[in-house]
Amino acid sequence: MKEKAAAAAAPAVKRRESGGAGGRRPRKRARDGNVEGDPPSHGDLISRLTDDILGTIISLLPTKDGARTQILARRWRPLWRSSPLNLEANYGLCPNEFKLLPLVSKILSKHPGPARRFRFYIRLHKAKKRFAEEAAQIESWFRSPALSNLQDLDISFSLLDYTDEKRYPLPPSVFLCASTLVVARMSFCDFPKEIPPSLSFPFLKQLTLERLSISRDIFHAVLSSCDVLESLYLEEIHGDVGCLCISSPTLRALGLCACFPGTGEIVIEDAPLLERLLLPCPEEGRETIETIRVVRAPSLQILGPLSPHISEIKIASLHFKSLTPASLKNTITTVKILALDFSVPDLNAVIDVLRCFPCLETLYVTSCEYLKMPLKDGREYDPLDPVKCLETHLKKLVMDDYNGDEQDIGFAKFFVLNAKVLKEIRLQVHEKVNKEWVSDQYRLLEVGTRASEDAQLEFIRCDSRSLNAHDLSIADPFSAYILNGVDATSDE
Repeated sequence: MKEKAAAAAAPAVKRRESGGAGGRRPRKRARDGNVEGDPPSHGDLISRLTDDILGTIISLLPTKDGARTQILARRWRPLWRSSPLNLEANYGLCPNEFKLLPLVSKILSKHPGPARRFRFYIRLHKAKKRFAEEAAQIESWFRSPALSNLQDLDISFSLLDYTDEKRYPLPPSVFLCASTLVVARMSFCDFPKEIPPSLSFPFLKQLTLERLSISRDIFHAVLSSCDVLESLYLEEIHGDVGCLCISSPTLRALGLCACFPGTGEIVIEDAPLLERLLLPCPEEGRETIETIRVVRAPSLQILGPLSPHISEIKIASLHFKSLTPASLKNTITTVKILALDFSVPDLNAVIDVLRCFPCLETLYVTSCEYLKMPLKDGREYDPLDPVKCLETHLKKLVMDDYNGDEQDIGFAKFFVLNAKVLKEIRLQVHEKVNKEWVSDQYRLLEVGTRASEDAQLEFIRCDSRSLNAHDLSIADPFSAYILNGVDATSDE
């Protein structure tokens, strides 16, 4: 309802600015919002809404459109200043990046607040004098009364020279908003070397730190000041870090993406509520990445994608080196959803991994062209040495980039013939396929002799998406990553 009303209000702003057909001066409006002399507009539901609801609609509009609602009618004039401020300083607000700073300052001076959301991407002049002037201007923003109750902060900086590795220092005044923030994202900046000793984020639930520099001590201090943090995302942490230790009594989801430009170590020391550990995906030109060590995460249920790209990962007693388990005797019984990345499907490697997760219910196998991993020598599956999850738990298999060649067929057929409680097999193809091809695949996969009579095979087409570490409303984050597809034989 609110989103639809907001969408309806934006075109109305533009029509009002144009002055109507032929550029004529608009006629005077009555108190009920109708033009004098016009019959009552029974379809104008927006005018019947209360000021509180209209204010919420304005706060959902882009910043420029929200401010423009002041020209719609006399009743709308005070609403923008009395509504929660949604300030997004980006190209949509002002195409000239260097004029954004004075424009943001002007908005903050005219709007009394409160601001619910403040997001900006600022490019700064490289000349020292201009740089210092702009730094002082940005520092003053967070001292504005309009931001005194800020809940959503997303700040990112860029210097004029994209080849310069120097990052903008995070304004210390940012921490004045700490007591009210619920969501925070900070990127392309340098954290200060000292922070207030009494720093506290009592309401912060989502924290993103990416492509910034921060010391180990400051990182630990920030994390320790988060009383209710639920999700944390880390990407490209610069500086003399080497090792980041994570302990949080409330953390439920942790997303990692190439945490260090070189090599380093992530240590999850104590995270009793951690349910999701979303790992870095392979990247072009990078052979391996940091070591990941999980000391205590007794609630871990969702893991991946594991790949040879991760040089070493330890979870309690389980130890993988480039996706090869050091021992098949050590297992984790809490993990229910697992994703694996390979250059090509490697059945033998997958079988070894599955032995480490006896209670696994959902398996994703994706392909990545950047991975280089030699296939193991083929061997027959020994029914006398069964994989426990195939016998009693595995209910869903999702296979990405299915081409229907001999290797893909052999991989998928193994699960068709051996997963005894399997209910769903989804094979992703990139192109539309005809029914004859599908029928031939059913025959080659020997679906008629499947181990589980309940198993349903489906070919889908879909677009891959990036993993979202913060959206805890999705029970299975990999489902949004790979499964938003349609029937591969449909016309949609």
